[in-house]
Amino acid sequence: MTESQKALLRSLLERALIQNPKDTQTLAALFYQRLFTVAPGVRPLFSNKLSLQEAKFTQMLESLLSNLDRLDNLVPVLWQSGRNHKLYGAEEAHYAVVGEALLYALEAKLGAEHITDEVRAAWKAFYDLVALIMQEAAKEA
Repeated sequence: MTESQKALLRSLLERALIQNPKDTQTLAALFYQRLFTVAPGVRPLFSNKLSLQEAKFTQMLESLLSNLDRLDNLVPVLWQSGRNHKLYGAEEAHYAVVGEALLYALEAKLGAEHITDEVRAAWKAFYDLVALIMQEAAKEA
């Protein structure tokens, strides 16, 4: 990823993670609504209360944001997450759906005008790396 792509992602995630009192839905809530709409078969994989899962998801996004420049910090977190997701029943095919659902949620939260072609390319580069690390960890689980 280029420095320009990191800057785009940092700005995007910072705006998306801010919870405005006027907002009725968090980024995490939008993400899970979309995920369960496009992949209803994954819903049984989530045994936790959804509010707890949304909090975990938000924490992971915050960790990704704070470590965009420190992959050495991020890799162990993603590796463990990939191993955990394998134990929960996540399959390799789910990663593409998750990436698409998160991009959809970002667009729903921020507005289509903020999801430019540049942002899409930056997101794809970053998410592909995240998914690859998690998938490799899952293979070892």
